[in-house]
Amino acid sequence: MKIKKIAIKNFRSLKDTVVDIEDNLSLIIGKNNCGKTSFLRILDKFIGSGAGKKKFSFDDFNIDLKDQIKSLIENNSSQGETLPFIGISLKVFIEYDDTDDLSNIGNKVIMDLDPENTTVVLAFDYSISEDGFEKLETEYKMHCDKKKDKKKDLFSYLNDKHTNYFTLSRKSIQYDLKTKKENDDVFTNLDKEKISIDKIISFKLIDAKRGVSNKDTEKTLSSQSAKIYKKLESSNDDESIADTLKDELSETDEKLDKIYKGLFEGVIEDVKKFGGIKENESEIKIISSLQHKNILEENTTVMYKSPSSDHSLPEHHNGLGYMNLISMIFEIKILLHEFQKEKDEKPADINLLFIEEPEVHTHPQMQYIFIKNIKKLLEEGKKGNDGKDINLQTVISTHSSHIVSESYFEDIKYFKKEASGITSKNLSSLREEYGNGNGYYKFLKQYLTLHKAELFFADKAIFIEGATERILLPAMMKKLDQEDENITPLLSQNISIIDIGGRHFQIFEKFINFIGIKTLIITDIDSVEAGNKKCPVVDGIKTDNSTINNFFSDVDFTTLKELKFYQKHFSFKDGLCCDKDGNLCCVYQIEEDKYYARSFEDAFIHINGDFITDDFESLPKKKNSKNAYELANAIQKKPSFAMDILLNSKDSGGKKFSNWETPTYIVEGLKWLKQD
Repeated sequence: MKIKKIAIKNFRSLKDTVVDIEDNLSLIIGKNNCGKTSFLRILDKFIGSGAGKKKFSFDDFNIDLKDQIKSLIENNSSQGETLPFIGISLKVFIEYDDTDDLSNIGNKVIMDLDPENTTVVLAFDYSISEDGFEKLETEYKMHCDKKKDKKKDLFSYLNDKHTNYFTLSRKSIQYDLKTKKENDDVFTNLDKEKISIDKIISFKLIDAKRGVSNKDTEKTLSSQSAKIYKKLESSNDDESIADTLKDELSETDEKLDKIYKGLFEGVIEDVKKFGGIKENESEIKIISSLQHKNILEENTTVMYKSPSSDHSLPEHHNGLGYMNLISMIFEIKILLHEFQKEKDEKPADINLLFIEEPEVHTHPQMQYIFIKNIKKLLEEGKKGNDGKDINLQTVISTHSSHIVSESYFEDIKYFKKEASGITSKNLSSLREEYGNGNGYYKFLKQYLTLHKAELFFADKAIFIEGATERILLPAMMKKLDQEDENITPLLSQNISIIDIGGRHFQIFEKFINFIGIKTLIITDIDSVEAGNKKCPVVDGIKTDNSTINNFFSDVDFTTLKELKFYQKHFSFKDGLCCDKDGNLCCVYQIEEDKYYARSFEDAFIHINGDFITDDFESLPKKKNSKNAYELANAIQKKPSFAMDILLNSKDSGGKKFSNWETPTYIVEGLKWLKQD
């Protein structure tokens, strides 16, 4: 029995979001404020620690939901109209098979007896009924009548009073096998039927705000060790270890009894003097009563032993990163034992563990190690008390490109904020889009996980041609930022720079469409003559740059050279198409000072002739030609040429890199990218 997907409506930024859940591990990624934490919170409020407690606040209501309520109130919609659903909802889609124990869902929860229909939909609502809405209209009107001199603010009123009108409900909804959709009109009220959700789904979480600090007074790890012992002691069939502890405590009690007798003898005599003890009727004595379940709580300390000495240091002397990692492992062990239940208890049908941002306080190497080992730890924790594996599904949310790089591509869910709300996309769906014919999907998966997982978290991206641009691009961005300080500087924006050889962007085309970020491609026109021989642009008859040919497949070379900047913008509205308002731009060399360069080096040398001197070690010492094309071809190592530019750069008037200019085609592209 597994959760296959979770659907959310009207909770914070999750207006209408569906998240597919993997059988073992689902990794949720995305930029800040894209709904990852909201996804965790709604699970906790409906099926976690907040279940059945009306823990929703008015701030949890989606903006559109608030506006919907306001519009209905203003239009007096309770009078004679059938109201739409008004509230927050969570739907959990569960699939089962013949091997599953159906005792918890077989009686009332399964809504369809068709053996082919193996889907159960559990629905959780915090909503307002028609009667509740009518009550809201009436009481809000009375409230406004009483407050004639004050602002009639519905939202302020609901902020304090929404619990008077909105109620929690739990249902099992019929799933239509033909339409592959749920039918909200056919359901079983699980509250009325007294169905225990806890027996079907057990939800535990480890949130990002973990109680770990390196204050002297904190003993987080020590208290967690006590919790682990209690779980192990209560669920372990092999009681020998616990019995050994009990025996030792019993012997210690006897020894302490003798010590206490002497220690408290004077106190007991004083009690006798005041009549607290009657002769031959009662006797008072103080004995030791060490409890094995409690002794670890206040009497256990996690210590760190130095490998080079016999000295041990307390837990708060270690770095927050190590403490966070150890604490998280301790907490996972505790929760796994809670999933397994006590010896005589049966685990829930499905156990869902959510770990939020495991990378907190940890450096990249720790993040690599965590994600590489977490699956093994969770697999070991599946073993139940009856020897059978419990159904465990884990969801991890992260901002860490290091964790992404060590994860299975198919496990990743990408949360993206769009105009319509937050969407969740499966990276595995890219396999179908790319197909298997050209190997692009395989390359993309390897490249992103091995080199550029940060692209998932970027707001914008720049794809560049090679080493020269990669080294110089930050300097060119800095020059542009110095000229226009009214817009957020490029170097302060979340921009990922990808050096894949600008000639191969078509490999990334579908992926960029998938994540939907603003993207600039900086490439070379790469002119060739007959026989595909490299030549100056003035002698060229076409380009052999595959990226340009991909974008401008229907444009001849003469037209290509004359295209305006706005004609180099594209979108994916109906496949890749030219669109002046598009979110994708491909720039290449343009005519500048009556000269058309073939490459970046060619363009740079042409407009910075006086800057290029004999001090450039990347160029021949004796420059017999001032021809930019020839000098560009004479460059021995392009990274060395870029370093020569930086080494010979000068500052003037408080501005850096003031003694050279950036080619216009790059300036145009960067200015466009700089805009929101």
